[in-house]
Amino acid sequence: MSKEKKFQLRNQKILTTAEKLLKEKGYYRFKISDISEELEIAKGTIYNHYVSKEDLLFAVIYPKLQHLKDALQKIPHSDLFFKQQLQQAVQIVLESDYHQFLKLTYSDMAVLFQEKNQTEMTTVQEEIIHAFEKILVVGSNEGILREDLSLSFLSHQILLLLDPLLNSLLVDSGKMKKEEFTRQTTELLLYGMTKG
Repeated sequence: MSKEKKFQLRNQKILTTAEKLLKEKGYYRFKISDISEELEIAKGTIYNHYVSKEDLLFAVIYPKLQHLKDALQKIPHSDLFFKQQLQQAVQIVLESDYHQFLKLTYSDMAVLFQEKNQTEMTTVQEEIIHAFEKILVVGSNEGILREDLSLSFLSHQILLLLDPLLNSLLVDSGKMKKEEFTRQTTELLLYGMTKG
């Protein structure tokens, strides 16, 4: 096996283990040495892959955020009506790996917007907001959105769906089924942004 292939396989093991440990311990209690103990490799080996804990967290979360963005960007190109597109967007957000990871580590995510990866995180977040805005254009073209609310404002408000607290309080606690949470979230959004 080539050195590059070994490096890639070890990197995947590091990422998988890091994600598991981040979910268990949280960002601030998690240490690089936890991975080296779990995988029985030297701590320096991990630093050959990631120079800091922040870089490792970024490597775990960024692909999930990119995947969410890609899924949302496909919605406006479908033949669905606006309400169906909005419900699909809500469902995709709530079921995304990003949202599921965020529910477990939400309080720790601010570090990604403060460190060296801030530009990439901000860029992909803006692309997600833009994807929401394109869905809203469908509703605007159908003539059902309120004209006194800007599409930019509404698309930023939809981003609040990524806040996992309400989802955790209702769905994860068993007080509400996931499908009902998605339906009610969509209805609430529609009530606030549509005419009459």
